[in-house]
Amino acid sequence: MSLSREEVLDAIADMSVMDVVQLVEAMEEKFGV
Repeated sequence: MSLSREEVLDAIADMSVMDVVQLVEAMEEKFGV
């Protein structure tokens, strides 16, 4: 299942700052950034 860029942005807009920070950290781990 893939989300459109707009759907992802809407989901992030509904998150708290801490949720976004954790999301970024999880993405860095997953993609080795």
